[in-house]
Formats: sequence, C-alpha cells, structure tokens
Amino acid sequence: MADRKPRGLRPWLDDIQLDGSGKYAYKGSHMKFAGDEAQRKRFLLTLGLSMGGAAVCTVAAGCLDVGDADNTMYVLIPYMIEVIAAVAFVWSSVRLLLGGSVLRSYVFNQTVKRLPVLAAILALGAAATLVGAAVFLILHQTIDASTAVYLFLHAAVCALSLLGWKALRSAEWESIE
Repeated sequence: MADRKPRGLRPWLDDIQLDGSGKYAYKGSHMKFAGDEAQRKRFLLTLGLSMGGAAVCTVAAGCLDVGDADNTMYVLIPYMIEVIAAVAFVWSSVRLLLGGSVLRSYVFNQTVKRLPVLAAILALGAAATLVGAAVFLILHQTIDASTAVYLFLHAAVCALSLLGWKALRSAEWESIE
C-alpha cells in the first residue's frame, strides 16, 4: 500500500526526466502501429478522410438555412453534441496524424484510446440530429432542397464517423520499451 504512487493530473510527467546533459528527455514507454508501412498509411488515410469529411459536413450543415428546424431543442441539442464531438475528434485525430510512427504512451492514451469513443459520440449526435430534423420536417411539412442537403450532410457525418470508428477499432498497436 505504501508503494502506490498518487495519481496526479498529469501522471506522464513522471516519465520526463533530466538526462546527463541537463536537458529533459522522455523515459517512458512508446507505442507503435503493429502493421507494415502500407497498412499504417492506409489507416492514417482512412482516419484523415473520415475525420476531415465529418468535420466539413458538420460545419456545412450548420451553415445551411433550414427554417425553424434549427431553433428547436430536439434538433439543437444533438447538433451541439455533434459539434463538440467533431472538434474533439479533429483535435485527437490531428495529434495522432502528427505523432509519427511511434507514439509516446501518454499520447497513445489520449488519442488512440479515446478516438473510438469520440467517433461513436459523433455518429450518435449526427444520427440524433438527423432524426430530430426529420421529425420536425415531417410535422411541419417544410421539405425543400436545403433541408434535403441538411439531412444528407448529417447522414454523411454519421457514415464517416462510423468509418473512422471501424478503422480505429481494427488498428493494432504494440508496446516498445
């Protein structure tokens, strides 16, 4: 019980220590993509396209004028969840994409382990927004070209985030000490 280290807000800082020359160096473990370079590039391309496409579709849907549908709570609240999840998904994906082929363990924990959850939240937010907007449009019978594009964009966000989720769940990583 006495050997247990207290968990702080940033426990990975314990892995950054002074080296012989007086500079700070990371002494913790690293994680590497388990596949070959072609598989890694395919994974990063799939993740980048799904992340970028979902973010663009989320922003584009927010820029469309769909009448009073975007003023109802059952459309607005799921859309805000979708926007927040899209921002977090983009942030974590960019950290992963820029991290290189070998990631520090704390970067791995903050990106690879969280990205499937963020992709699922993004897909659920897009699906809930799609359902809420469809219910509003059916009740008020205000379907036109912009509302059809609005519905299509949310369906695209849902599909792209599920594509990213599938790629993230199938990726395998190995520890390097």
